[in-house]
Amino acid sequence: MTHPTPDTSLHRQIERLTRQLESMEADRSNAHTLLDQARADLARTERERDQAVRAVNQLRRDAFLNLARDAEYRDGESPMHTVRIGVYAGLIATSLGCTPAWCEMLERAAQMHDIGKIGIHDSILSKTGPLTTEEWRIMREHPRIGAAIIGQSTEPLLQMAGEIALTHHEHYNGAGYPLGLCGNDIPLAGRIVGVADFFDALTHDRNYRKALPVDTVLSMIRERRGEQFDPQVVDAFLRISSQIKAARQRIIEQERFCEATEGWDGDWWMLA
Repeated sequence: MTHPTPDTSLHRQIERLTRQLESMEADRSNAHTLLDQARADLARTERERDQAVRAVNQLRRDAFLNLARDAEYRDGESPMHTVRIGVYAGLIATSLGCTPAWCEMLERAAQMHDIGKIGIHDSILSKTGPLTTEEWRIMREHPRIGAAIIGQSTEPLLQMAGEIALTHHEHYNGAGYPLGLCGNDIPLAGRIVGVADFFDALTHDRNYRKALPVDTVLSMIRERRGEQFDPQVVDAFLRISSQIKAARQRIIEQERFCEATEGWDGDWWMLA
């Protein structure tokens, strides 16, 4: 009985194909490893990019906020004016039923509302008497200046800040400035800050007048409902007037404490 002769060429072909297959498998494994490494590198690059963008945006926000505080200082305002406006605006927005995230963003953006005053000359900002017609015309440009300083931005916070800077002196009946907008054409953030700014400005001393009693200003806001101010915003403000008063008093006390301790280098318990 004879056995078939092995086909050596077929064996060699099978071995060659096996080696090729093993090489392809190794190449595929290496390719997966390289792909995973590339994905990890891309993810790290994207994280670093996002961190850099956040850092730049934070620097821009800080710069704008510092400009706004400098403008208020030049206008004879307390540095806490911007803080109070932010707190009041956040409380009003909460009373209106806005989302917590939107209220938080408004509280921060509202603090830049008067950044445009940095572009108004000190002789106008610090004047103790009434402004002339020309001086008043110049002063009324500060919303446009503020919006131009903040500029176009893709960041929601700065978009809102620019919107507020431009529109917080608009009136619900269209008699405000600089654009003469009326009703809901005025962004909600601008309508809210308009009320907050009116309340804070009149309840604190300015270069050209003394502060009015809080209850007097509350009555003035009520009287301007539907004229200067959005009725819904006024109602939301008046619903929480006790919270507004409490916040105002708390910030005033914080400011007094800071003033009393400025330059203090003794033990803190001695200030209690």
